[in-house]
Amino acid sequence: MGNALLAAVTADANVLAAWEVSRNRLPDEPVPREEVAAFTANLLENLRGISTVLRDRSWVPGPLRVATIPKSDGSERVLHIPPLVDRVAERAISAVLTHRIDPYLQPDSYGFRPGLGVDDAVGALRDRVADGDRWVIRTDFADCFSTIPVAECLAELARVVGEDDVLELVCRAARRRVGPVPGRGVAQGSPLSPLLVNLYLDQFDRAGWDAGISIIRYVDDLAVATGSRTEARRQLSVLRSAAQRFGLKLSADKTHIVDAREGVEYLGRVVRASARTVAPLADPGRATLHVTRRGAALRASGNKFVITGGGVNFKHPAARTRMIVCGDRVLLTSAALGLAARSGVGVVIVDPYHEHSIFLSTDTGRHDVQRAQYAAETDPARRHELAAAIVRGKIANSRVLLTRTKARRERIDPDAAARLHRLRAHSAAATTIAGLLGIEGAASRVYFHALGQLLGPEWKFTGRRRRPPRDPVNAMLSYGYTVLAAEARRAVELAGLDPTRGFLHTAHRRRPSLALDLMEEFRALLVDTAVLRLIALGAVTPTGFTLTGAGCRMDQPTKRALIEELERRMLTRVVHPVRKQPMHYRQCLEEQAQLLARALVTPGLDYNPMPWR
Repeated sequence: MGNALLAAVTADANVLAAWEVSRNRLPDEPVPREEVAAFTANLLENLRGISTVLRDRSWVPGPLRVATIPKSDGSERVLHIPPLVDRVAERAISAVLTHRIDPYLQPDSYGFRPGLGVDDAVGALRDRVADGDRWVIRTDFADCFSTIPVAECLAELARVVGEDDVLELVCRAARRRVGPVPGRGVAQGSPLSPLLVNLYLDQFDRAGWDAGISIIRYVDDLAVATGSRTEARRQLSVLRSAAQRFGLKLSADKTHIVDAREGVEYLGRVVRASARTVAPLADPGRATLHVTRRGAALRASGNKFVITGGGVNFKHPAARTRMIVCGDRVLLTSAALGLAARSGVGVVIVDPYHEHSIFLSTDTGRHDVQRAQYAAETDPARRHELAAAIVRGKIANSRVLLTRTKARRERIDPDAAARLHRLRAHSAAATTIAGLLGIEGAASRVYFHALGQLLGPEWKFTGRRRRPPRDPVNAMLSYGYTVLAAEARRAVELAGLDPTRGFLHTAHRRRPSLALDLMEEFRALLVDTAVLRLIALGAVTPTGFTLTGAGCRMDQPTKRALIEELERRMLTRVVHPVRKQPMHYRQCLEEQAQLLARALVTPGLDYNPMPWR
């Protein structure tokens, strides 16, 4: 990994891009003209020199120059500016590490992140105020850049990227003293500092999230929307304690609780409460693109993905893309795959006939989390405990789907729900993984038989059949489960876990066993519910399917309807039962992966599947 990261940093194209960014920002940065003239006089030689000293790790950052710029309140901001040659070197490092680190950051961190900015942060606050949370905490960190604990900041970086040659280069830059207290402070004015500050403050964001506080953060500027003044005061007290725990302090003169009916100033904008609106779906943020038409092509143009074929020419920014799901016989260009890799976008190639997918992604594993994962996998007692929780969660949510309405309860066998309840209870007595799998299999047979009773006879669904699916309902389930497995794999990777090492599902070649574990509790909640809803609404009919030798195939309108319904379900907002925070189901999937990771690294902490309320 170390060599790969260093090679990416020192690549000629990356160093050249770092110079171009630095050059474009020269009008706004206080760099002496003579320094610029000296650097550009031998530009190619200097750029090659930067690449060389980074590659052989002989780079020694030069001294920082102190400069001041005026702030909007009339005061001055003190900057510590590296020499131009070091600014280019730091930007080359930062460009690579940003794509490595960005997937770990909380979704409501908006500063210095690809594709995000002030508009997104203000929009997030505006949405929460519109949802009725009009009491807003406004605060920031006092002297944030100059008080960040450097050693702890670098330790957090090491946990994410591992012991790496690039880490050594970052350490040299970060250890230049900038504050009055030794060991504290990163240079505000260094291209590396925003990345380091974001990574360190992400721990604060997560501490808030663990306490049920949803923080909107733009670098060191914070906003938290709550439902009452009392709750705002309570959350502010928690935030002060969390800041102290991380060696930071909230600014006393910039900390206020504001009624949004009077207007809240945030990042130079004013957000006001208006009539409350309730949206059934959450903003997807980074979208999942589906490319299903045979003969379509996924290409790249600059920093955008381009989908062509069948008269379509659709463009979407990579920075606003989280995953791309491609059907069979879709052309993927090397440019598109390269853009996906650079942007941290997962690419999934779906084979719905065999409930199988190929997943292309960048490595986001965390060494501390994966060590704990491997230890749990090889500890029979711990593995059994986790596998049993997965089985209990799946059976419980399957039972909820069957009994959620009176009409459903009247249509299924009277003892189906009771049998599922007994099987869930029996899972606690199982002593082996094989025993748990037997219980899970028995529960699935009961469940799918009852599911067939909820459908009309025209669907001819008598039970789960796959590899290949032989009827329309199985075709929709197989496709939906394949997409869900890809979503679960993405969630697992973002949590720093190894998707191939599961607890209920054993490791087998490169099968995403842990993703299959995670998706179990979501099968009925997401995919099965989507299929039932499509059938109930008449949005799909048996005439939209063709039985071939390779299995049952959906026509394009049917597949489009299924994808749209799956996405609608993924973006449906609910209150997470543990976090007590509103989020859409895709975020719930990611949150469950995070909870699993925390359970693995925290002795005595249990993993609890997400119950369907």
